[in-house]
Amino acid sequence: VENALLDAHRVLLYDPAAVSPETFHAALRKASPFLKEALSRKNGDTPGYVGLTGHSHMDTAWLWTISETEKKCARTYANSLNLMEEYSEYRFVQSSAYHTDMLRRDYPELFERIREAVARGQWEPNGGVWVECDCNLTGGEYMVRQFLWGQRFTRKYFNYTSDCFWLPDTFGYSAAIPQIMKGCGVQYFLTTKLSWNDTTVFPATTFVWQGLDGTRVLTHFNRTHQGPEPELIQRITEGSEAIRDRRVTDMRLFSFGKGDGGGGPEFEMLEYARRVRNLNGIARCEYTSVSDFMKRLEKNVVDPTLWADELYLELHRGTLTNQHEIKRGNRLLEIALHNLEAAEVMRAVKEDRKASEEKIAPMMNTLLVNQFHDILPGTCIHAANVQSWREVGEAIRLTRAETAETLSGPTKVLFNGLAMERRETLHLPGELQDICGAENQRYSDVEGKERLSVYGVELKPLSTKVIAQGETEEKPCPFAFDGDTLSTPYAEIRFDDQGAIASLVDRRNGRELVGQLPFNSFLMAEDVPADYDNWDVDADTECRFERAGRLVERKLISCGSVELVIRSVWELGEQSKLTQDMIFDAHDPLISFESSLDWQEEHHFLKAAFDTTLHADGVRNEIQFGCIRRGNHRGTDRDKARFEVCNHKYSDISERNYGLSILNDCKYGISEKEGCLALSLHRGGMRPDPMGDKGLHTFRYAIYLHDEPYGENVVEKAYQFNYPVQLVAEGLPMDSLVSVNNRDVVLETVKPCEDAQKAYIIRLYESTGAYAKCRLTFGHPVQAVRVCNMLEEEERTMAPDEELVFTPFTIQTIKVVYGED
Repeated sequence: VENALLDAHRVLLYDPAAVSPETFHAALRKASPFLKEALSRKNGDTPGYVGLTGHSHMDTAWLWTISETEKKCARTYANSLNLMEEYSEYRFVQSSAYHTDMLRRDYPELFERIREAVARGQWEPNGGVWVECDCNLTGGEYMVRQFLWGQRFTRKYFNYTSDCFWLPDTFGYSAAIPQIMKGCGVQYFLTTKLSWNDTTVFPATTFVWQGLDGTRVLTHFNRTHQGPEPELIQRITEGSEAIRDRRVTDMRLFSFGKGDGGGGPEFEMLEYARRVRNLNGIARCEYTSVSDFMKRLEKNVVDPTLWADELYLELHRGTLTNQHEIKRGNRLLEIALHNLEAAEVMRAVKEDRKASEEKIAPMMNTLLVNQFHDILPGTCIHAANVQSWREVGEAIRLTRAETAETLSGPTKVLFNGLAMERRETLHLPGELQDICGAENQRYSDVEGKERLSVYGVELKPLSTKVIAQGETEEKPCPFAFDGDTLSTPYAEIRFDDQGAIASLVDRRNGRELVGQLPFNSFLMAEDVPADYDNWDVDADTECRFERAGRLVERKLISCGSVELVIRSVWELGEQSKLTQDMIFDAHDPLISFESSLDWQEEHHFLKAAFDTTLHADGVRNEIQFGCIRRGNHRGTDRDKARFEVCNHKYSDISERNYGLSILNDCKYGISEKEGCLALSLHRGGMRPDPMGDKGLHTFRYAIYLHDEPYGENVVEKAYQFNYPVQLVAEGLPMDSLVSVNNRDVVLETVKPCEDAQKAYIIRLYESTGAYAKCRLTFGHPVQAVRVCNMLEEEERTMAPDEELVFTPFTIQTIKVVYGED
């Protein structure tokens, strides 16, 4: 080959402007035989295999807004369709159903051309999901909805069911994903992102990924972007990006084409694809669909590595915390939609009508789109962030209003949207009169809103309850507070001069829980990553955290039979202020921290630390449909790389029969080291959004002390902390819809069937990592109960009282038929 290039060099001309066109083209004709002879040499018997497919990684929003993405999709997809007319062998994979739906609505002729290309096998609508969503922060039920919406769309418009989860650019992959994939008919997982790791090198290119519950999926790290030049083919098979663990397979998928901003493959890339098809010296290359490649790979792999863990990206850790309002909006809208769906089913069953998703769908779409992997992580430009705040905020308002309308009736009721019995302290609007038969306490909260705190109201699962109001008997306050020390029914507490908890002794066992650093110590560090400002937290930031916050005000706000509330104000950094109510519950070993933060810092990171005396080798962090146990020590490079990790509603550190949980209502980042848990509260990255995350923000977190092993008590407390009981001023009394008789099993979701009928869907999961059995109890007549997959396709019929069996962290989907259609 080198000699052929030298021969061509001797006759070629390199400056077409310096000679006539005839002379220049004559030189090309002289060089052509040398190159044709070299390119005609074929491969041997074992050259390896590279599957080629065109692709454009299309960000739903990033350095542009969603409206610009629609134009990018139209241009990119039209370009690939035009190339298909010139290159009949060309194949293209398009991964986000939402992007195709944009074209269906606004570019119908282009959409029809895509349908034709799908029908003739050149266009592959494979990917499985509505948008390429973030996989750390998205709630479990809404990961299912991403697949449900994506699969239903491609089936409806393309008669195609995705078998691959295509997710090249998301910032880490939850251990819950394999089970969700398989439940939605998806067999294979593909990504590229773990090649970006900053600490360790992932040991395999093709492997079997085992999820939280034991579900296994074949996984492949494909290559993307650029074009299939020979040197790139060589690099991704044998060179600097070589296939790892070649004894397993010598196959690699190369999805080429310009992405991020769109464009896709260019004709030069397709010309390269023709030339590298069977070129001596590199792997054999040919066009393939992603689906066909993975099926071929599955048949050819030999003893692949089993990876039984999350796929943690050792990079972009700041995305767990950046842009507070987007993350808070996501959590609140997930909860609001959960409640609306439950309310719609409850009302439909009571009225013997079909439950409908129609009024829910617009807000659901808003949620799913805004879970895209640059929007939810907070790595977009300011205009895209503002659009997300507005859209999600409006969706929350509409969803809550629709819930009240759905539950409307003649009297005041409390609505419990959880499928669990409740008897915790409730926080209700202050305009309510006292509730009879309960303990009542009033004060103005940290946002200045009047609050009625109530204890003693019992609520059944998925029900509404009429409340009786009137004068109630005042009960004695069980707290003793002198400014420096506090005695509660559960703890003896001493505060330091900065208002943090310097000592906390559990009265039930006399145990001191505070380590070297007081509980609720605020830690702050300058946070200027070497690269990827809004994305990254560098490892050397951790050693720079110092106690922060100058206490400027502290006073007792309220002391009664329900709660004791201490309000403190701290100055943070040079310009920021934190106002926080520390709330001690009289009936639960729970201390809540309700916060209003006026953040004006740039390039700073704020945490709240709880340095415990508990001795445990791991910390449980809630993820979708369960929890993952991560190391409490930093003994290996992999442990050191996980200095900032994701949690959903709780993190828990436990010994055999005692533990402490940190609950939160929208804070996803946390660090864990030697018994110290530091919840990430706020950070101020400035690129690509130069406004950073400045402004007034509210959030809540809490610590919960449990003098029993980790289990359903922690899970229930985290759900109750996040899903407040709602007052419906004009509501309808309704008895419990459905419940389960095992607290380890969480009935996570009640929703209308996607195909409207007199039936509803419930989704349950084992929440603690135990073998469990349970039975369902219905509060209404049942005609049939059927086990389904997550796409709501029926698999078998079961008796209404049949015992359901769960292995650790398994998810089950059940259809309940309550009437004739």
